[in-house]
Amino acid sequence: MPVLDRDRKLVGIVSTSQVLHVLQNEATEDMQLMVGLSGEERARTPWKVSFPKRLQWLCINLATAFLAGGVVGFFESTIAKWTALAIFLPIVAGQGGNAGIQTLTVIIREMALGEMNKGDGWRALMKETLLGLLNGLAIGVLVGIIGYFWKGSITLGVIVGVAMLLNMLAAALAGVMVPFTLRAFRIDPALASGILVTTVTDVAGFLFFLGLAALAIALHWV
Repeated sequence: MPVLDRDRKLVGIVSTSQVLHVLQNEATEDMQLMVGLSGEERARTPWKVSFPKRLQWLCINLATAFLAGGVVGFFESTIAKWTALAIFLPIVAGQGGNAGIQTLTVIIREMALGEMNKGDGWRALMKETLLGLLNGLAIGVLVGIIGYFWKGSITLGVIVGVAMLLNMLAAALAGVMVPFTLRAFRIDPALASGILVTTVTDVAGFLFFLGLAALAIALHWV
């Protein structure tokens, strides 16, 4: 591609290989920022350089993990009364996290390529909410049936299914709103969005699941 100055005189060229190199670097940076890396790290980067950059985000992730752990701790007595709940905690949170990352990946790509026009945010939110509802219903019913046959409790199956549905909806909302919120504050949307989204799905998943279980115990449905 020719490069011209203001007088339309040729001052140089940009080769295809240079364009591809920039695209690769930008894609690599976005991929790394989404998981809390520096955006510039490579396999051969000295460990002394990688260590402090990774550690700061791991500490942030640790703080969010304690937040999710605090929710579980709040329902410690509920788990003690109904130990089968512990089996399904990582299932509810894990599925929500995966769904959130799926949504987030689509949104970040659109933003990075400049394909997200004015008004597209609301359309994306509506679409992802619908997908969250449909996926939540499908996965919720499946997990609910598994929970019933595994533990022989209809109540447990219903609680797991409803919690899964609600967490999938939370995942869809977080996957859209986190990058848009970061961009509104002029922060790179790819910057650790994955950590923030999984935090939302972990906290929401534990809260929905254990909250419903505590309600069932209080109403003597167990």
